[in-house]
Amino acid sequence: MQYFRGMVACICVLGVAWLGDTFVSGHTKEIKDFASQTISQYPALLAVVFFLAAMLLYSQAATAKAITPTVVAALGISAANPDNAYMLVASFAAVSALFVLPTYPTLLGAVQMDDTGTTRIGKWVFNHSFFIPGVLAIVFSVAFGFAVCGIF
Repeated sequence: MQYFRGMVACICVLGVAWLGDTFVSGHTKEIKDFASQTISQYPALLAVVFFLAAMLLYSQAATAKAITPTVVAALGISAANPDNAYMLVASFAAVSALFVLPTYPTLLGAVQMDDTGTTRIGKWVFNHSFFIPGVLAIVFSVAFGFAVCGIF
């Protein structure tokens, strides 16, 4: 039975990745509009917008590519007005929220191939082994980013 774990993980990865990509591809405009409206009204929520977008887009690069131009326009950042550019740097660690939903392929592979049974997904969507350490790492990284940007 242990020989089939890798194959089951592959099927999980392909199926869930396809499902997630299909959902996000159909709602990209709404995600960008939400980011633009939120950041223009509440600039301090930039890290939250990055976090939510990365959670849905499953890619740090895709999140940065989709959200950053929208955020730059919403904050009015330009070469002549770089005042709010520090917020992009300080909040960028939040694009690492790929693990939040238990649909990320690496997370599913880790759960499926763990022989000890300690890596698992709980009864609720946000109840898995990667959630608390990952969220804490992002929170501390963003806080550290703002602290360092405040110094310089």
